[in-house]
Amino acid sequence: MDKAKKILLISSLSALGVTCVLLITAIFGVNVFDGALFRILLVCACLSLSCGVLVNELSLIKKNKKLGFVSLSFLVLSTLFALIIFVSPLLYIDSVFNKITIVLSLFSIFFMIIVSFYVKMGKNMLLLQIITYVAVFLTDIILSLVLVGVKVFNIPSMSEIFAILCILSICLLIAVGILSGKKNFENNILENGEYIKVLKKDYDNLVEENKILKEKLKKLEK
Repeated sequence: MDKAKKILLISSLSALGVTCVLLITAIFGVNVFDGALFRILLVCACLSLSCGVLVNELSLIKKNKKLGFVSLSFLVLSTLFALIIFVSPLLYIDSVFNKITIVLSLFSIFFMIIVSFYVKMGKNMLLLQIITYVAVFLTDIILSLVLVGVKVFNIPSMSEIFAILCILSICLLIAVGILSGKKNFENNILENGEYIKVLKKDYDNLVEENKILKEKLKKLEK
């Protein structure tokens, strides 16, 4: 797992480096937003982002294998679809495949947010988590419909509803992010400090075993 993380980090940083170089050359007049250079820019940006996120996904797998693997699968699939578009004629065509890729990518992001926060927080502040996920999910649906060409904003008051959902989603995500960071910080102190976490059942077993051992020692001393 650690070796995979190192490979992903190196890949992410390398792709990021190429992306930065291409964008810097654009400042000096090089046209990187057309032709082969544009494709290379998109591929490198996609790989840099995906590999960076994959490192976090591998950490989540350690904490929750099922959710981690599902989230990882969505991310890998959406990345592969995006790369196919970037290196093929589909990049300049409004196709069904492109729309599926957009929806899948947005859903992957939405799912990763849920998994990341849920793994960190568990059932703490569950009501706040549910409200946050619902707001993000609704925002994701509207945005997906807009990007695939559905004229959602022709519906009366939909623009205002979407704006409110965006604001709520951002604010709630920040709130949950702060709370999950605080929870994670407290867990790290508990695990890395003078104390360790232990299940109550295991603690009771240890106390019982200790009591039995003490009684046996007393008998031996007699």
